[in-house]
Amino acid sequence: MKQMSLFIFAYDNPIRSVLRDMVEHPYFASFIYHMIAVNSLLLALDEPSLEDPYQKKSINFILETISIIFTLELVIKVVVQGFYWTDKSYMKDPWNNLDFVIVFFSCVTWILEAVSTGDVGFLKGFRALRALRPLKVVSKNEGVKTVVVSLLESVPALINVLLIVVLFLLVFGILGIQLFKGQLGACNDSSDAVANKTQCIGEFLIPVLDKFGREIELNATELAMKNVWNETNTLDGEDEGVKL
Repeated sequence: MKQMSLFIFAYDNPIRSVLRDMVEHPYFASFIYHMIAVNSLLLALDEPSLEDPYQKKSINFILETISIIFTLELVIKVVVQGFYWTDKSYMKDPWNNLDFVIVFFSCVTWILEAVSTGDVGFLKGFRALRALRPLKVVSKNEGVKTVVVSLLESVPALINVLLIVVLFLLVFGILGIQLFKGQLGACNDSSDAVANKTQCIGEFLIPVLDKFGREIELNATELAMKNVWNETNTLDGEDEGVKL
């Protein structure tokens, strides 16, 4: 930690000392927590259906301000800890890598918006990465870090459990096919005379009912329907009667 930071700032450099005291102050971390919370709230409010231009400009202004604060936080920590070449540099902490990626894409978005003169629709993808900012809380809170690390370490064991579940489902799937294949179908003729697939042949007559539910006798040739065996429980062709 007492090495040169960015090959410029010695450990006892006045600027580095002031920034180090700032980073180690408990209010600094608390302030960043509050900025993450405000950022998350504004991301929830920034919905596509928002039409009020004043609200849009206000939300974008605050989000950009928070992005500047996050960028300053990164710069301060890099000056205090060093970027990569010191023993306890900023980038050697895996959790700081996540913060760096978030700030990096924010800066890329600013640069592209500044140099783009035509259609900037492609920037929506970069703006969508603002949704990653709430993940900064992972790198700030030790309790959240512990939970995330525990989840990641349990992934190999969860894969083994998943394989066992898949094997059980495969066994029961094979048993179901062997025991019930072809037996869950039904004929579109719902009369008691048809009990299985071999009897589902020929034609049957569709009863025609009036508005009172009484059957009407019509020409039988016009009401005949061919028997069809459906291999599902839902009988699309089944009809209790044609109502007039």
